[in-house]
Amino acid sequence: MPYDASAIEVLTGLDPVRKRPGMYTDTTSPDHLAQEVIDNGVDEALAGHAKNITVVLHKDGSLEVDDDGRGMPVDKHPSLKLPGVEVIMTSLHAGGKFGEKHYQQAGGLHGVGVSVVNALSKKLTVEIRRDANKYEIAFADGKKKKDLAVAGSIDGKDTGTSVRFWPNDKYFEKGAFNAKYLARLLHAKAVLCPKLRVVFDDRIAQTREEWAYDGDVADYFRELLHGADMLLDEHCCNVDAARTWCINWSRDRTAVGDSYVNLVPTPEGGSHVSGLRNGVAAAVRAFIGYHKLAPKDAKLVVDDICGNMCYLLSVRLSDPQFAGQAKSKLVMRSAENSVQGEVKDAISLWLNRHPDRGRAIADMALSNMRERLNKASRASRKGLLGGAGLPPKLADCTSGEREETELFIVEGDSA
Repeated sequence: MPYDASAIEVLTGLDPVRKRPGMYTDTTSPDHLAQEVIDNGVDEALAGHAKNITVVLHKDGSLEVDDDGRGMPVDKHPSLKLPGVEVIMTSLHAGGKFGEKHYQQAGGLHGVGVSVVNALSKKLTVEIRRDANKYEIAFADGKKKKDLAVAGSIDGKDTGTSVRFWPNDKYFEKGAFNAKYLARLLHAKAVLCPKLRVVFDDRIAQTREEWAYDGDVADYFRELLHGADMLLDEHCCNVDAARTWCINWSRDRTAVGDSYVNLVPTPEGGSHVSGLRNGVAAAVRAFIGYHKLAPKDAKLVVDDICGNMCYLLSVRLSDPQFAGQAKSKLVMRSAENSVQGEVKDAISLWLNRHPDRGRAIADMALSNMRERLNKASRASRKGLLGGAGLPPKLADCTSGEREETELFIVEGDSA
């Protein structure tokens, strides 16, 4: 068969999503679809237009997300001549978050998320409340099934958007939502967005949870640690609109990390987490140097200081850049530098105000350094003595105690 222009296939609309769903979302389960819709409501809260988000997990396996924001646009798009909500739901890279005119800080940036939800759902309905009217539109497998229409009159002060969708099982390894994951996600959203009231109504388990906070993240951080044995009796926390973090150190080298960008969870970390670690490391090194707690030739690496550091980190950025549509990792050198500088200054001030805690952190870091150097030294000695490797009947020592080890001197291959 000849390879010519007729062989070039052009995918339009939402076809690319259905063709390669793994490029647009996590296909392990539909949980990331839920996150995409929830993030739209949170973006309205970040922009100052929403105060309440309610998530309902229905018995039929569908998920409904309602916010009291401005409501999706219902007027005709100037060039496409379609209602704004229809453009949002059926077109990739269509949305109001590419600039900073309507959303200064947002988690949804690519104009892709909610259209991916539509593409991978057997059914999706949208209810919009604005302009003293309630509007409804419906889709199936990404295609419009019911035109946008006014469904009734409402109080002009009642505004918002409600999206309910039924994920298509064929695109996911597990077709059901993970209620525990959703509860944890929503809990974190409420903690990190003060004054936002979040409700999770799980009608399958018949439970209802509600969260609303005024900005105190220490209690939530304590919950994340699950009673772990921590070095400091009090967490080091910083809370403001742009940067929120809590840190402590685990005595048993267990590190727990939870990071967010514009309230979107970043399980793979990225630039902001690197900035946090580098900033903490620089502050601790400066504290150790100022108080002369280590020999001059001591070389502490970041992992000596932060290898068992536990943290909660939330940053807000005007134009964040992620590694992919799943947004699991931030990739922005500018964010790393800004977080590092701010953290270094704040932690340096905190260490000098709490020198007893600073010395405890320094002692742990220096102990980690010595352990690392000892391991490297042992590995180097084994490399020098091991040659091409020990015969099958012999093995390297697993203990550093002289009384528990034996030395065998052998000669020749047959030995």
